[in-house]
Order: sequence, then C-alpha cells, then structure tokens
Amino acid sequence: MFTISRRISVLAGHLSRRRLWITASSTDPSLSAATTQCINTIRTTLSRTSTSNTCFVLVSQTYSAADIENISDTVTRQLDCRVCGTVVDHIISSSGSNVAGVSMLFHSPEPNESSVPFYVGDEHGRQRLREVAVGRWHNHVTDRFKQHTQWTHGPISATRASSHIQLPQELTSIADPSSVSLILFASDKETRQVLDILDSQFPRAAKLGIVGSQTPFLNGRDYTLLGPNIHTNGVVGVAFSTHTCVPRVAHTGLEAVSNVLRIERCKGNVVLELEQGDAAHLLIAALRKQRGTERVDSRLFARVTSAQGESRVFQVTGGNPAKGGIALDTLRDLSPGQNIQFMMQSVSEHSAISTSHNPRVCFGVSSDHGFTCPEVTTQMFGGATEGGFSYGMPQPHETQTDCGSVFTGSTECAVPGSSVTLDLD
Repeated sequence: MFTISRRISVLAGHLSRRRLWITASSTDPSLSAATTQCINTIRTTLSRTSTSNTCFVLVSQTYSAADIENISDTVTRQLDCRVCGTVVDHIISSSGSNVAGVSMLFHSPEPNESSVPFYVGDEHGRQRLREVAVGRWHNHVTDRFKQHTQWTHGPISATRASSHIQLPQELTSIADPSSVSLILFASDKETRQVLDILDSQFPRAAKLGIVGSQTPFLNGRDYTLLGPNIHTNGVVGVAFSTHTCVPRVAHTGLEAVSNVLRIERCKGNVVLELEQGDAAHLLIAALRKQRGTERVDSRLFARVTSAQGESRVFQVTGGNPAKGGIALDTLRDLSPGQNIQFMMQSVSEHSAISTSHNPRVCFGVSSDHGFTCPEVTTQMFGGATEGGFSYGMPQPHETQTDCGSVFTGSTECAVPGSSVTLDLD
C-alpha cells in the first residue's frame, strides 16, 4: 500500500555531519489515509528537527478537489515544515511504473545548510509565451512558425522575448548564490523566462522541475500548485544548499525515421534548409518510407545534436511545404551546423533497471501507452505528467553566458516517455 525510504549520509564517522532525505509514498485510495501514512513514515524516520524543514508533495489527480486543497495545511501542521508541490497525472512507484497516489520528499538540512521555498508568478513580470487555452484548436507555437517563415532578414528571433521578470525576495536575499546547488520546483508550462533568470542568478545549481497536470475539470484551476497558498499558475519550488547534483535525461521509445542531416539554414526555432534540401520536403520523403509501420503515436520529434555531441529532443509542431520550413517546440534558437534527425515513437517495451539505493527523484512525461522510469531505486520520489519537466545542469563558473541557443541554459522537455532522474546522496 505504501513505501518508505530513508537515507542518512555520515562523513568520516561523525554523526554531527549528516544529511537526511526521506521519501515516502502511498497508493491508498483515500487521500487522507495516504497522507497520514506518508507523514507517519517521515516522523518515524526523522531523527532530528530543524526550522528549515521542507516537504515536496506530488499528488495524483485521482483524488477529490476538496481533499487536495487541504493536503498542504495537513502536511505543514503535522510535520512543522514548509510545503510545495503540485497535482500530477501519476506518481512513480519503486518499480518505476506510474500509479495513483501521493509521493513526498522531506529534507532536513544541516545547521550550515539552507532550504528556501519560493514562488514566481505573473506578478513578478513573467510573460506567458506558451499559453494555449484549454479546449481550443489554436497552437501558439505553430502560429509563431507561420509568421516566422515569412522573415528573411533581421537579427532578432521570434523565440526570444524581452523579459522584465524579477525574482522574489526569498531568492534575492540569499547572500551567496553560489551556495545554492539544487533548485527543485513545480510549475505550469510557462517556465522559460523563470529558467533563464534562475540560470543567470544561480549558475552553479542543478535545476529540476515538473510541469503540473492541468486541473480545470478537477477544481476550476488551470494548475494546482501547492504551498502556503494554492496558486493556479507560476512556479513553486525550493532552493537547497546541499551536495552537488547532476540530472540525467533519457528519451526512451523513440525510433529514427530519417538520416542524420546537417542544418544549413534556420531562424529561431524553425529549420529552413538541410544539407540535402528544404526541411519539410525531406521530412515528407522520410515519412513516405514509413508507410505501413506500426506506430503508437503519430507525432513527430527531432533530435538536435551540437558539434560537441550534446543532444536535445523536441516535438515537431508545424511545417510549411510551400516554404520548406519545420518548427520545433522550443523557445530557444537553433544554429546552422547543428545536426538533426527526425524520430517517431515505437512500440518497443522498456523496463526499469535498478541502479542505486540512494533516494532518487524522477520526473517523466506521460504517454498514451504509459510511463516507466528507466532508473529506479527502493527510495523513489517523483511523478509524470503530459506537460513534462525542465532540467538544467550545474555550471562550473559563477556567471553563465546565455546566447539563446538550445544548448545553453536549462531545457524544457515534453517528449512522451522521456524522463529526468537525480540522485540525492
């Protein structure tokens, strides 16, 4: 019914120097019972108290709106901690599969460590670059593509927007931004500008976030982001000064439908010309060769690879055969000389592999045929949604130059079956 996990790191045999992360999950069909089970697990495992305790909570949308509205207050009151989190499609079990339930990650910092909860919303100057109204057939990314392919000159990309976003006082008051090593958050799908400013302010921190499930038919909210207050949009999270963490990304279940081709000409997020001709006609030719092949999903994806071997995967969101261009689902810029390969989902099965006994965070992208976290442990915390996740790698320098490329800064991912994992030592 529920799982418990505990990790205490002791350095050089000194009990005074230890970090404590506790993960707890429950699949009880009653949210009240599931919450109680997780709280009891944390209480039993917790060996000390701190004024900076935090608890990250993921709850599946299978529970009632009234019960979900109360979970933050219940956890805060009974565990004497700060809470943030969101509603998800499913939580991730210790077997790696997605199930209905509650998943919690509790952190009790050392005296010289800190954990700072925060919220960033529209009131902080955030713009909604991806907003699509629920129930409409309007695709903002595709519409941007149609306008974009008419441009032939001009240095400014359609994917870049001026930003006047301001970080909240909780984050700007951190005396030493380089001490922040992990930022864990939950959000709506408008994360791009928040990621950019977090990358600029905290370049040495790994970033890991999950896009919450949309909940208008559950409780009338666009999203349900948990904290001291429940927010319908924005980003809620915690900035930790703890050990160094490095996220790992996996894109499972994708199969190439084209050769690897060099990008010759592009603009923003639009591929205009490849080494063998215009992008749209080359993709159409590749798809014709796939006729009769069984697919679990008709959507198209593209793996973009840099000259240094880094790769990112994006959904193809539009194409214009008349102009030869193809738009990718990113608010960052492509560059000539990068390689691209078009892909589709296959029907192959993927099983989870146990690789560690450490507490592990896993965020994934739901798909029609389910989701399995590729790397599991008995101490799992995580969830999956159709909206996907965001991630950013810690940088070695205090300042990070952002040229707007798809390979600089943090990345958003909504490719079905993809996952990001991070070990907590």
